[in-house]
Amino acid sequence: MLLNAQNIKKEYGIQIVLDIEKLEIEDGERIGLIGRNGTGKSTLLGVLAGRIACDEGIIRRNCEIAEILQTGDSDGEADGRFISQMKLRESAVKSGGERTRLAIASAFSKHAPLLFADEPTTNLDMEGVEMLEKMMAGYRGAILMISHDRTLLDRVCNKIWELEDGEIRVFDGNYSDWSQQKNRERNFQQFEYDQYQKEKRHLEKAADALHRKSQTMTKPPKRMGRSEWILYKGVASVQQGHVQSNKAAVLSRLEHLEKKEKPAELPHVSMKLPDAGRIHARYAATVKELTVNYGDNYVLNHATLYVESGKRTFLTGTNGAGKSTLIKAILQHAPGTFITSEARISYFSQDQDTLDPQKTVLENVTADAVYPQHICRAVLSNLYMSRDDMFKTVSVLSGGERVKTALAKVLVSGCNFMILDEPTNHMDVYTMEGLERLLESYDGTLLAVSHDRTLVEHLADAVFRVEYGAVVPVER
Repeated sequence: MLLNAQNIKKEYGIQIVLDIEKLEIEDGERIGLIGRNGTGKSTLLGVLAGRIACDEGIIRRNCEIAEILQTGDSDGEADGRFISQMKLRESAVKSGGERTRLAIASAFSKHAPLLFADEPTTNLDMEGVEMLEKMMAGYRGAILMISHDRTLLDRVCNKIWELEDGEIRVFDGNYSDWSQQKNRERNFQQFEYDQYQKEKRHLEKAADALHRKSQTMTKPPKRMGRSEWILYKGVASVQQGHVQSNKAAVLSRLEHLEKKEKPAELPHVSMKLPDAGRIHARYAATVKELTVNYGDNYVLNHATLYVESGKRTFLTGTNGAGKSTLIKAILQHAPGTFITSEARISYFSQDQDTLDPQKTVLENVTADAVYPQHICRAVLSNLYMSRDDMFKTVSVLSGGERVKTALAKVLVSGCNFMILDEPTNHMDVYTMEGLERLLESYDGTLLAVSHDRTLVEHLADAVFRVEYGAVVPVER
């Protein structure tokens, strides 16, 4: 056994972040740690690694632990082989993606029996994520990682730890296995709730019928004389006693009926556009022979792209290849670009510059919305924003909460041409699935930049790779 932890408790003020009875990591295990943002995943990783002190509990670390930190900080020298694998170049100032690549190379260079990775795909492009996946697949030690990359969790993990309300539930299998198990549990919970409601209605109806029958026995039947009623009254009294006894038995069963809770359910949201709102032109936007350069650096060189109306088009490529530059050129009507006059565009940028920091989440989202407030709330709920979150001012939001707010603002704008630049940054897996459902129900035109392989695979009608200044279609 590489690591054993018992009775782990960690509190921040009055909030219990971790309350875990037992955790074990065996050699060869590839564990994905998932949970909603803010549940304490990074805290747990820090506690198990020894970087963060727990308030109570015992942790036995029986081997060296290497770490890939979310900050991109590296804790040692990197082996040349791993530097080459991560395609790192020598430079004094490194980008966020390069810092992450260096942290990965440094951690793997330790050849430790146990590797901890906290969001190791942060700032990585799709090429970097695929290289990380190969390195993890070939790693000889055990792995415990926090990640929102569902494809990575599927291809690497053989166990899932789910952190909720400070406690860990352990599931065998990968992310898809966990997701299917959660769906089965929810379906069974719904079945039990439906059966409970059916039995409850049946007993309530029976009790009501017996009550009404009992009431009728206190009055003489029509056309019965007084003398007959005196004779009948004794018989009726006995019969009434039986009815009251049956009623009491039914009420007792109703009282002792085991209550089943209704499973939590996200409100259904449809992002359907009215016929008048759809783009009828074949292409919502076109780019022909577009060139963008900064001095001698040609980011785009005679690039061409056709964005088909009503379709979901995704752009991929390495960091710095020119994906965001291409989108901004379209939005700024640069020479060589064209947007149909039918288009009503809503744009999500990585810096969320459309948000008013002094207003609440709900005020920001409803400000330009074409949908009523209950739809706006439903969209936020599907992005896992709680009612309390909706009334926070934007200035106090975390990075992930700002992303959700900006996305919700775009989704309810009534646009028929949605442009999203890296919409899944800072998201947990729950929110990414919620966003995927919302985008699936959107029947307008979508142009998106994304490194999330699962999102692209599930949603894209067309995929283009931006490389060496050109835009190249990807065969699927």
